[in-house]
Amino acid sequence: MTPWRLLLAFIALTYTGFGFVFLFYPSEMAAIVGIAFPTTSPRTDFRAMYGGLEIGIGVFLLICAMRREFVRVGLFASACALVAMATSRSVGLMLDGFNLVQVLVAASEWLGGAAATWGAVMATPERDSVPAPFEDPTPDSPTFPPAA
Repeated sequence: MTPWRLLLAFIALTYTGFGFVFLFYPSEMAAIVGIAFPTTSPRTDFRAMYGGLEIGIGVFLLICAMRREFVRVGLFASACALVAMATSRSVGLMLDGFNLVQVLVAASEWLGGAAATWGAVMATPERDSVPAPFEDPTPDSPTFPPAA
């Protein structure tokens, strides 16, 4: 397994792991950053956004890591998500003030985003492009749909 696939698998498992923790322990995770839920509705929304969305992203990235031709796509998606979160968190720190927990989370997002960006640029593509929907990626096999 290439280092880029390992990086992508690590990012995927991190997303999935945090997603499950947010899904099953939303109040505890929210309390770390000072969020309290006055009713059940915001807790359910928190579970969906921080649990479900992160699990979905993690599964997508894990599938990309398992398919060589999708590693660069997964790394690019990781880079977009991590850099966007890091940028937003950094803006929040500038506007709302310093918070050690948020600084540490932003630093990990910047580091992961930089690594994913570097991987998306440097990873060697497995082929020139992803095959078209009806194009067979193996050159010696019969084509579908059959040629007229």
